[in-house]
Amino acid sequence: MSKALIANPVFSEELGLLMFNPGQQVLQAFRSILDKSPVLLAPAPDELAVSGPGLVERAEPAKPRLSAGLVLEFFLQDAVAQALGGAERFAQWQGRADRCVLHGDDCIGCMTWSAGPWPVPLCWHHDNAHRADPLPAVARVVERKVLAFGLGRVAEFVGRNRASEVSAAELAWWAAAHGVHEQLPEALARSALGRQCASPDRHTAFGWRDTDARYDARDHIADLSEMVKPIRFEVDPEPANVFMLRPKLTRWQSEAYLKFVRSQPCVATGTTEAVEAHHLIGHGHSGMALKVHDLMTFPLCHREHMRLHNQGWQQWEREHGSQLEHVLATINKAAGLGVFG
Repeated sequence: MSKALIANPVFSEELGLLMFNPGQQVLQAFRSILDKSPVLLAPAPDELAVSGPGLVERAEPAKPRLSAGLVLEFFLQDAVAQALGGAERFAQWQGRADRCVLHGDDCIGCMTWSAGPWPVPLCWHHDNAHRADPLPAVARVVERKVLAFGLGRVAEFVGRNRASEVSAAELAWWAAAHGVHEQLPEALARSALGRQCASPDRHTAFGWRDTDARYDARDHIADLSEMVKPIRFEVDPEPANVFMLRPKLTRWQSEAYLKFVRSQPCVATGTTEAVEAHHLIGHGHSGMALKVHDLMTFPLCHREHMRLHNQGWQQWEREHGSQLEHVLATINKAAGLGVFG
């Protein structure tokens, strides 16, 4: 839930001012919410138009959920299974094989692992029965576990606390970093790119079947591949300049890396809105002539970016920690995610 202020404006043509009178109690609440943030003035939407002046609760729009069927289809592919860690990592995630996944404590005797790329613990009786004629119940258990395991691995990679928080874009991010984004189902790639699904089939007055899908000639997987190309970060151990007596140092610039930095949450507030790439200042790197390489950056929202420059980097670091630590954390995350290829 978010909060919104419904108020009637008063225009003062002589003073050139736009004024609101929300009342003293609402004014204090409104001030604590804004905290000097920019304000969006807009007519009240239809669902709030009936509300009187004052502070009101507003429901946030529901985020689209991942399709379990499409995600499972993606995880069950051999290349994706290997990227997730394969059967060994899957078995480790499940823990000790001391209970049958079908009947649990009701099963007695030796425990074993079912065959296949996604093994689950079974008692000897159900394992033999499953090998002779695959049991549908085992297949359903495997599908549930693979879905939970895979989304858990993706959530850990993108920094989410729960698997249920993973979005289609983050799943595509994980797939791109592990080189399996081309295995994504078309509908998942479309969702990751924020494109609407094709209209369902319909029939014309003459009974002919028609759909908008035939007019969408875009290759969503190819578009995703173009967007996730890694930054080429080649290392030359003996560059030509190192043999010069007085080499001229050049500044490393990469718009692709800055784009990655801007895609990360602000290190001060955690927001992902209006994030900018802040170049390290101070620590011997102040002044325009000494602007650091694009590698020495970290993500800051616009408000915190302005605060750092306006109040001074020393004061900002007392509140939010050393810039050097944020730079190192950003580089470390980029390297771990495969940004540098």
